[in-house]
Amino acid sequence: MGDRWPRLLIPLRHRDFRLLWTGQTVSSFGGNVQSVAMPFQLLALGATPVQLGLAVAISTVASIAFLLVGGALADRIPRRTLIIASDLVGGCVVAAVAFLSATNQLRIEHVYVAAVALGAADAFLRPAYTALIADLVPGDVLRAGNAARLLGRSLARIAGPTVGGLAVALGGPALAFGINAVTFFFSFATLLLASPARRIVAASTSLLRDVRAGFGYVFSVRWLWTTSLYFMLVNVAYAGQSGVMTPLLVRDVIKGNAETFGLLMSAYGVGTVVASVVVAQLAVQRPGMWMFAFEALAAISILAIGLVPIVPVVATFMALTGVGLASSTVIWEALLQRHVPEQMLGRVASIDLLANSLINPVAPIAAAVLVGSVGPAGAFIVAGCYAIAFASVGLIVSPVRLIQESPG
Repeated sequence: MGDRWPRLLIPLRHRDFRLLWTGQTVSSFGGNVQSVAMPFQLLALGATPVQLGLAVAISTVASIAFLLVGGALADRIPRRTLIIASDLVGGCVVAAVAFLSATNQLRIEHVYVAAVALGAADAFLRPAYTALIADLVPGDVLRAGNAARLLGRSLARIAGPTVGGLAVALGGPALAFGINAVTFFFSFATLLLASPARRIVAASTSLLRDVRAGFGYVFSVRWLWTTSLYFMLVNVAYAGQSGVMTPLLVRDVIKGNAETFGLLMSAYGVGTVVASVVVAQLAVQRPGMWMFAFEALAAISILAIGLVPIVPVVATFMALTGVGLASSTVIWEALLQRHVPEQMLGRVASIDLLANSLINPVAPIAAAVLVGSVGPAGAFIVAGCYAIAFASVGLIVSPVRLIQESPG
């Protein structure tokens, strides 16, 4: 039967994964709807540019602060329960924001409190989601399961901002917040229908000891800690692009406008959709080599954007950047799910997410300094060369490239 299904869709044959995927895809759509409305809501409340940035920073810091605890909990209580609780908290928080906005009672302080709650809820959800996929689909289609997850996120990223803009135009930010609250509750309801996944033995130690054990395991496995370190360092080249480098490239070099910027962001989104289809079809013995090959594709694309900054070329290489980065992420997640013991997977996933997140507050500042020194196009060239160097080292010496799997 499996031969008659596109490989990307095979994981959706499993009922519980299908419920998880549907709920999280719809919830991701709601998050993208809200991401358009929130800046307009804050501006309507009289927020300064600093206060706009602070709202994003608070959510990011809250997520980072709770990630390790979220990973430890994902290894000691049912992962489905953790996601259900996160969806319920998210839905209640956003519903409260929607009500306050609709009744003109919302204040900037309320948004900051909501940002803390949503950031924390996300920190509990993400490692549980990564680990739960390994519970719900067989090992031979884990990569396809992660590709399906990527496809859902990509579709939400494309559709959500469009609906968010319409919602703000028709009903104000409160309508967009209400849509997001409904999607949280929808995800909550879909997982209630799922059967509890197989469960590991609950830990009798403290959460702190669980976290320390997670770090101990990561640093005892060379391919784990070296690859997590790689992603943390190479993210410097990418994390400041959408918020700093690309808008300035559009304004100062391409001489475009907001529509041009939207086109380039959509091109990146299309690339991630392509990646979800391509990676699901891969049947290779050394996935680590492919992971670094896709990293190299993204790095070369970033370099090309700086070298030839005209709209058709930039859009093409933005799409290829999306293909490269999304593909490498899917392959890496499947490697974790296949080769990390089940009882450690939540903690390892949270440590990996933490390593990826630590650079996020710093990278936009570094990107701004770089643009100030060499200009937007020069910043892309420097970032591309930096990323190419790291990807090349990975292809040559990284231990993860030696991991062998059955091509099936």
